Amino acid sequence: MERATTILIVDDDVSAVRALSKAISGLGQVLFATQGDAAVELARQQQPDLILLDAQMPGISGFEVCRILKGDPSTSNIPVIFVTAHTEASMEEEGLELGAVDFIGKPIRPAIVAARVKTHLHLKLAMDRLNRQAQTDGMTGLANRRALDQSIEREWQSVLRTQRAFSLLLLDIDFFKRYNDHYSHLMGDECLSAVARVLARCAERPMDLAARYGGEEFAIVLPETTRDGACRVADKVIENVRALNIAHATSELGVVTVSVGVASFDAQSAGWSLLNHISANPPGLLFGAAQLLSVADRALYAAKQSGRNSSRFEAIEALDAPGSPASSS
Repeated sequence: MERATTILIVDDDVSAVRALSKAISGLGQVLFATQGDAAVELARQQQPDLILLDAQMPGISGFEVCRILKGDPSTSNIPVIFVTAHTEASMEEEGLELGAVDFIGKPIRPAIVAARVKTHLHLKLAMDRLNRQAQTDGMTGLANRRALDQSIEREWQSVLRTQRAFSLLLLDIDFFKRYNDHYSHLMGDECLSAVARVLARCAERPMDLAARYGGEEFAIVLPETTRDGACRVADKVIENVRALNIAHATSELGVVTVSVGVASFDAQSAGWSLLNHISANPPGLLFGAAQLLSVADRALYAAKQSGRNSSRFEAIEALDAPGSPASSS
């Protein structure tokens, strides 16, 4: 079920906000902001489907708001329509070069505003459907590797911006090659789908993401989650997969199980205090998806070495160089 369409109106003139709200009545849920910085934060939090943005506002101008939104991976795909009394060709050109999809002059004509908003919403929703198809694993219905990498990058940027915890689970079906060889690849595919359904249930918040990492490996992205919370999710995954009671004659445990690596960056991590000085861009915080996944992979390897059907934790240490050993607990 698709979520309700949301439109963000940004204008320091309350009467203009009212007029635009009336013009687009019935096209979606309307949010509004009267300042640029508030608009940026609202867009990041609510992920509207379209933004109607005044070009000239006190403080951060509409052009600067657009520049910030288009430079942030979490908001770069949201279409922006400038709505302004300044309709000079040079301003329209600047807005379009910044990434806006349209330019509407004031005073507004309600029917024109509604028609243009409707057109860009249809384009956005169609593009969203295509993106979901391109980012979905065909066998399991979970997010695919591309979507996983994008989610990790986006959430890590959120960590740097909001100073909130971040956790990542990487898991592997134990002795899956043996399972395929013994039961057939068709049964193996059914096993993968059953495990995927467990992960989808365990990634229960809207912000969580369950993904197929590749082969018999899966991942769960857990924003705003400390190591303790992530370890609880890992335990839940292990218990629920084992509770499926899928026979596995070539495993010592007799049923299908998983091993889980847990990686977290929170207040207990070395270098957490660097978030207070993010303007300095400390090199130790400039991780990408590959580096973050490598920490979870080391934890997963430790879980396998310890006998499987278990989880192991490893901290994402902000001062680690990519690939260097991190302290485990």
